[in-house]
Amino acid sequence: MTVSEQHQHHPGANLDQARAWLATLHAGAPGLLNVCATGAWVGEYFATDEPGINAAVAYINRLDQQGKQGIYMRVTTLRNVPAPGSRGHASDSLSWPGFWADIDLAGPGHKTKHQLPPDIDTARQIVTAAGLPEPTMWIHSGGGLYPWWLLDQPHTITADDLDDIATLTARWQHAVKAGSEQLGYHYGSGVGDLARVLRIPGTINRKEGLARPCVVLEASGVTYQLDELAALLYTIDLPDPTPAARQQPPTRPLPTTHTPSQVGPFDALAEACAWADLFEPQGLSYVGSERDGAELWRRDGASSLYSVRAWPHVCVNHSENLDLPVGAGNKLTHGKVFAWWHHRGDHQAAARDLRAAAAGNPDATPAARNLPPAVLDHIRQRCGVRPWQPPPTPPSADDAPWPTTPTDEPTTTAIPASPNTADDDIRRALANADEPDILRGLYPDRNHIDGHTWTVPGDHEGDQQHTVLPPFPVHTLPGDTGKFAEAVAIYMQVPVDLPAFAILGALATLAGGHATIRGKWRENALNLFLAAIADSGEGKSPAVGAVTEPIRQLERVLRAEWKNRYGEMADHHEIAVKTRDKLIAKIADTAGPKRNNLLADLDSIKQEIADTTPPPRPQLLAGDVTPEVLGKIMNRTGGHIAIISAEGGFLGNLTGRYSKGQPNLELVLTAFDSSEPYRLERITREPFEVDRPSLTLSLAVQPVVIDDAVNSAAVADRGLLNRFLIARPDSLAGRRDKNPPDVPRHLEEAWHSTVHRVFRAVLPDGRPFDDDGNQLDPIPMQISETAEDLHLAWRQQMETRVDPDSGDLAPIKGWAKKLEGLVYRLAALLHLAAGRAAEEPVGDLVMLDALTIADWAIPHALAVLGSRGGDGARRGPADEAAEHVLQWIRRKGVPEFTVDEARAGLRGRSWVKQHGATGVRAALVGLARQGWVASVERRGADGRRLSEGSFVPHPQLLGRVL
Repeated sequence: MTVSEQHQHHPGANLDQARAWLATLHAGAPGLLNVCATGAWVGEYFATDEPGINAAVAYINRLDQQGKQGIYMRVTTLRNVPAPGSRGHASDSLSWPGFWADIDLAGPGHKTKHQLPPDIDTARQIVTAAGLPEPTMWIHSGGGLYPWWLLDQPHTITADDLDDIATLTARWQHAVKAGSEQLGYHYGSGVGDLARVLRIPGTINRKEGLARPCVVLEASGVTYQLDELAALLYTIDLPDPTPAARQQPPTRPLPTTHTPSQVGPFDALAEACAWADLFEPQGLSYVGSERDGAELWRRDGASSLYSVRAWPHVCVNHSENLDLPVGAGNKLTHGKVFAWWHHRGDHQAAARDLRAAAAGNPDATPAARNLPPAVLDHIRQRCGVRPWQPPPTPPSADDAPWPTTPTDEPTTTAIPASPNTADDDIRRALANADEPDILRGLYPDRNHIDGHTWTVPGDHEGDQQHTVLPPFPVHTLPGDTGKFAEAVAIYMQVPVDLPAFAILGALATLAGGHATIRGKWRENALNLFLAAIADSGEGKSPAVGAVTEPIRQLERVLRAEWKNRYGEMADHHEIAVKTRDKLIAKIADTAGPKRNNLLADLDSIKQEIADTTPPPRPQLLAGDVTPEVLGKIMNRTGGHIAIISAEGGFLGNLTGRYSKGQPNLELVLTAFDSSEPYRLERITREPFEVDRPSLTLSLAVQPVVIDDAVNSAAVADRGLLNRFLIARPDSLAGRRDKNPPDVPRHLEEAWHSTVHRVFRAVLPDGRPFDDDGNQLDPIPMQISETAEDLHLAWRQQMETRVDPDSGDLAPIKGWAKKLEGLVYRLAALLHLAAGRAAEEPVGDLVMLDALTIADWAIPHALAVLGSRGGDGARRGPADEAAEHVLQWIRRKGVPEFTVDEARAGLRGRSWVKQHGATGVRAALVGLARQGWVASVERRGADGRRLSEGSFVPHPQLLGRVL
């Protein structure tokens, strides 16, 4: 039966065959499978378990009913759901099932002028001519053949072997191409990309208005080992690739209007600049475009197919050798690329440089001056940049001109200045403006704002920080752990910081005091103090609970094992203890020979107590305890314990809730670094000692809890919060999806496995004691030399940042100093979470992830601790109101607004209910004086100026760069 004849029996998609193919390629594999279609190239993402595959088939059915020309699946699974609008790229690949080819057949749907194989039998000969083995399957796409060589086990791609796998797939396609050319036929390019999509068997190829099914023609069932195919591939003598004619990169037509508006140099650059204008001077070559319109650029000497993928407004760098941030988590605009290459990432310096070049200032860098003249002209006109004029030569005393009589003719400037805005920096002009002028409108209109410099608040001494804080870099959590954090965040509709922090706390709970990490110095434990700040109603409890459930389950398992092994011994021990207590009471009331007999019995029962004393009952987590009780738990369990909670009760206990306001910090501070034993000796309490105290704190708390801790003089003086990693994520309230997808089962199982694996990595027998009841020594872990080099370079940079005169981290230098050691701990925990042995040195890639988390934590710590200026000053209601206004602007993307519009948008806030428009005006005046909003005049229909102006947010609040 021919393919056309088969279609007569398949008017629509064969969903059973589609399901079988999805299962054949990816069932149970790690990662997410991606299904897409013509006109819907991003598609949707699905788990690889049975429910996920069923959902993917239902999506295929919807696409088929829409009459899509083609329905496709990515050949590899993805590590994570890509950013919105992206289908993911090769470096996002996780599970690779084997090699493939895409051999076009002559006929409808192929407009190439090259010769193509006329039929299936001829196309099969290409594989033979290429020297490749018999494929596992032959699939007819409706317009060509897909031979597949499946591996016996799908290969999980790591960062270490990504380039190797990409090279193998490229060489495989080179072999197929050589076989095609040997027979005189054309073979397409770009087929071997790990992000390639191919038609799904069972779907319909509707190209050229026809309807031809994609079907499995033949399945031999034979599979191959990767080493076997790789060895075979390198025995094939391949010709050198024929140099292709250099492709010309796309150009970008200039916008038709040059009217100044509210854009900065980066926005104007993005409007007019082609990627070639930035990439070609840096030695990158254009190598083609993808189906979704992405330009592919490759650096000189690169072995991969491409180094950068670029869409019209953003690009993603995949090369470690380009001095640009790497990976899909770093979307780079034209302005950011320019800033990284020519100003070490300093956006403000880059924006000033672009303005200077647009003005014709010879002091601009060569990189800016060498941009195409049309681009510079566009920046000049869009941003209202005044042409540069050389400074006049100061006249000598002898040449000083005589004063002239003033004329009555007005002097015109390119952009007239308001009497209150003589300062060219909007931020400084606002800082010096009077309140009535701010409320009426300091600038005539928005065009006048565009004509002035508007520096970013917070970059100058005295500015209050109201920064847009970055989300937790979830890609630093290894493998499925990061995907689990994202899935929990999506399902619970919480910021990803909450489950990510709970995961770090869980890892520190498991390893804690049972391991050390050594590099330039030694960290005595892997415990962490973590505090994620979120208001009530933000979903803290369910997010934390979803992460901690496997730990509680592990604790239950350990206790069940303990009961089976030591339960009877514990019963005898309890009986012996009670017997001893009764004997002591009798001895106190007895004399003479009877007393001597009782003393002998006491000696005997003491020996029985010693013989029947079981190891401590396992305990991984403590609840809402006081510091005194916490010490007893540590003493009982071997020194390490954790508190993971969505409440801040324990911090309240520390600051003196149950001790008449007197903080009790000694144990907690000692248990942070396990540097010395903790001894409790009180007249009214039984003394005890903990040799190696180690405490993990992972708390999700309301802002008031942190404020109370900071405003306790004793807590601030002892530096408790300097030991915490702090997250202050933005609220998702008002933007939540009320029907989010469930957490995929395979991710839950992967997290359960990680919990057990990390625990056994440091406690192989599951117990912190040996058979004699002695506490085991912690397992020593080591930082590799390359990882230590990275850490050293980062420490040197940090040292300059805590300089008391010029460092941006000077207000939190105590916290910054503790961060150096926390990076060691983070690196060790990530190393264990990735499944690596504790005995294996912690490598440089893991260290990079730990440093990424540290760099992420810095702005959060500055926002929470640094805004207090180091003096513990509590934020007042006005600060809270200003923060609410900024959050509203960011969430809603408000480009301009009035007092009444802000009041309506924030009407649910308690301070708005209490103070109304007056409170909103006070908040806006405060934000204006900090430089976060500027005011412009408003006029009525008759042209007369209104009594109140409107407000324009700083571009950074709207995600734009000046």
